Amino acid sequence: MTPGNQIVRRVAEHEVLLIPGDPGVTFTKGDRVCMSNGVAILATDSLADSIGIVEKTIVCPAATQAFPVPPNPPSDLDGAEAKTLIPVMMDLPAGKKVFVGNMKNYVDETVVTYASATRKVGVTTGFGANDRPNGALAYVYEGPGKGELNIVEDYVHTGGTVELELLFHRAFTTTLTSSSKMVVLGSTAAANGVGLLGRMDVYDEDEMDVIDGADDGNYIFYCDFLQAVEYIKNLTVPYINSSASWLVTPNS
Repeated sequence: MTPGNQIVRRVAEHEVLLIPGDPGVTFTKGDRVCMSNGVAILATDSLADSIGIVEKTIVCPAATQAFPVPPNPPSDLDGAEAKTLIPVMMDLPAGKKVFVGNMKNYVDETVVTYASATRKVGVTTGFGANDRPNGALAYVYEGPGKGELNIVEDYVHTGGTVELELLFHRAFTTTLTSSSKMVVLGSTAAANGVGLLGRMDVYDEDEMDVIDGADDGNYIFYCDFLQAVEYIKNLTVPYINSSASWLVTPNS
């Protein structure tokens, strides 16, 4: 936790962030991309503003390939693990302030079941209704899988393979067990999953509310995938003010 909101850095000129790519999609250098359900997808005219431009051609591997375990980069920068993350030059002005603040209203979950073949995780408490945490970052902070970061692709409250079932965009490197616990930046009250570049609002003077503002938040969770754990493990969030910059659409 931090002693209030603090500036941590300023956006660099031609800043490049590593953004999770949609499994199976080819991202060609020079393509524009948008965020959808917590991952980068190719921009089209029908989508909201793109976030930036792909810096390296990458064929994003299938969902069976796990993300790298932050904060360390993959040992093989041309391997399948590295290709889960797309280098994107961001559409942001150099010098824009990046802040850190305390995280409010995250969900603390304990794993009940995990099926690596389907990437589905049954959890203990749940999120109240289908789809509410879709697009949310999830960080395993205890037990098998500790240190891994993933993104919720879908949530089935009832009627899934098991009850209270999270489907993740990618498999986990380590098999999760009932000893695994995770922090999910998603709501039990509404469809408000917060992923990289996701929207949120102020809770009070020193806390950022990750379950408010998904479609109209004044602040954007701003860092790349490998940096995010360093904040989330301390229950903090890095963010920029959304004014005078592009606005990122909800993770849905």
